[in-house]
Amino acid sequence: MNAQDLLLTFLGSGAAHCVAAVEEHGSLIATLFFTGLLGSVTHCVGMCGPFVVAQAACRLEDVPAAEMREWHRVKGGLLAPYHLGRMTTYAALGGVAGGLFGMIPAGRAANWAGAALLALAALGFLGYALPRLGLKLPFRLGADSLWVRGIDRIVRPLFARPVGWRGYGLGVALGFIPCGLVYAALAAAAASGEALGGLFAMAAFAAGTMPALIGLGMIGGWAADRFRAWARRLLPMLFLVNAAVLLALAWSLAARPVETIGGPFALTGPHHETVTDADFKGRVLIVYFGYTFCPDVCPTSLANIADAIDLLTPEEQEKVAAVYISVDPDRDTPEALAEYTSHFHEKITGLTGSPAAIAAAAKAYSATYARVEGQGAAEYLMDHSTAIYLMDADGRFIRHFAHTVEPRLLARALKTAIGKIR
Repeated sequence: MNAQDLLLTFLGSGAAHCVAAVEEHGSLIATLFFTGLLGSVTHCVGMCGPFVVAQAACRLEDVPAAEMREWHRVKGGLLAPYHLGRMTTYAALGGVAGGLFGMIPAGRAANWAGAALLALAALGFLGYALPRLGLKLPFRLGADSLWVRGIDRIVRPLFARPVGWRGYGLGVALGFIPCGLVYAALAAAAASGEALGGLFAMAAFAAGTMPALIGLGMIGGWAADRFRAWARRLLPMLFLVNAAVLLALAWSLAARPVETIGGPFALTGPHHETVTDADFKGRVLIVYFGYTFCPDVCPTSLANIADAIDLLTPEEQEKVAAVYISVDPDRDTPEALAEYTSHFHEKITGLTGSPAAIAAAAKAYSATYARVEGQGAAEYLMDHSTAIYLMDADGRFIRHFAHTVEPRLLARALKTAIGKIR
C-alpha cells in the first residue's frame, strides 16, 4: 500500500468513526446544541457580550467613516476566528471529559463520578449567582478570581487587534473562563463516556452559542448595555434554580442503586460440553438471548452481531466471543443451535441448558422471556427481550445495544473494549 492509499484509508477510517460517534450520541449532541442556543440568549450575551462588542468595535476602527458599509458591520460582527477558537477549547474539554469518564467502569464509581461532575456544574452556577445577590462565597469562581486574572493577562494583548490568529487565540483563551453553563454542558458531554462523543457534543454546544453572540456583535454595544441591565436582575435567580436542579440530579445519581448486569452461568455447548462464563475470560464477550424459531428479531440481531465482528481485523476477532443463549430449551438442542448459528458467524456459539440454568443466566443479565401459545402455524413462540450485552474481558458489563444497532457502532465499541485488554 502506497502513502496515498494509506492516507485515504486512514482518513476513511477516521471519518467512519466520526459518523458513528455522531449517530450514537445524536440525541446528546442535539440537546447540547439547543442548550447553547437558548442559554446564550439569557447567559452568554450577558457574560461574554463585552468581549464580543469590544472586538467588533476594534474591527471597525480601521474602516474610514466615509467608506463604512453595512457589509463592514456584518463582517465585524461575525468574529469567525474568535468563535472558532471558543469551539476549539470547548470541543477539546469535551473530548477530555468524555474520554476520562469512559475509563471508569460502570457501577458505583461511575455514579459518584457523574454526581461529582453535576455538583461541579452546580458550583459554577452558584459562583455566578450568589455574589450578585450580595452573598459571599468561601470559593472564588467570579470574574475577579485568580484563574480569570491569569487569563486576562494572556488575552489583553490580543485585544489590540483581534483579527486572524489573534482573534482565534482570544477565543481559545476565553473558552477557559469559568462559566456555569459550560460546566453543565461539560457534565453532560462527559456522560457520553468517550472522547469523540464528548468532543462533538461540546462542539455542538459552542455552535449553539454563536447566533446570539454574532447578532450582538452586529447590533453593537447599546443593545448589550440595555440587555445586561435586565440580565443582572434576572440571571442570578435563573442560575440558582439551575444549581438546585443540578445538585438534586447529583444526589439522585450518587444514591442510585447499581444494577449488576452479568454473572456466572453454566450452560450446554454445541458438543454437549459444559460452558461457563469463565471460558470467555480474557476476551470481549457479546451475549444475546433468543431462540432458533424466532421469526424476525433474532435473525436481525445475529446478522448485526456477525457484521460487527466482520468489521474487526483478524487479530481483533481473536479477542472477541459471542454467545447465543436459547430461551427455548424444549426445541433448541445443542445440534440445532450449532447449525443455526453457523449461518451467521463462526464466532457465535449457541448455548442451551436446563430451564433452571437458562433462567439463572437470564436473571443475571436482566433478560426476560415467556412462552406465547398458538400463534399462526407455529406451535408456540417465545416472547423475549432483545438487548445485545457487551461484557469486557474480565466479565464486567460495559453497555447494551438495541438489536437494530448499526454494525459499525457495535464494532467501534468492540474495538474500544479490545484496546483495554491488558
